[in-house]
Amino acid sequence: MTMRINYIEVLINIVLASFGGLVKRVTELEKNPRKKASVSYYMAGSLISTFVGIVVYILCKNFGVSQLLTAGLTALAGYMGSPVLDLLSDIAKKKIKKGAEG
Repeated sequence: MTMRINYIEVLINIVLASFGGLVKRVTELEKNPRKKASVSYYMAGSLISTFVGIVVYILCKNFGVSQLLTAGLTALAGYMGSPVLDLLSDIAKKKIKKGAEG
C-alpha cells in the first residue's frame, strides 16, 4: 500500500505549526516584557514547533484523521512545542518497553 504525499497539505501544516510556535514566543514575551528576545529566540521556537508539527501531522495521517482536525492539531502542537514532544516520547518509551517484555 503506497501513500501519496500531498505537498501542499504538508506545507500548510508546516506553516501552521511554525506559526503556532511564533505565537507561543510572542505570548511568552507578553507575559514577561523584561525578557530579551532575539531573532534566534524566534527561530528556535519556530524550528521546534515545525518538528513537532510534522510528527503530529504524520501521526494524524497514519490514523486517518480528517484534514481540518489534522490542521488544528498540528497548529496546537506547534504552539505547545516541547511538552508535546515529551508526551510523544513517553508514549514511545512505554510501547517499546511493553514490546520488549512481551
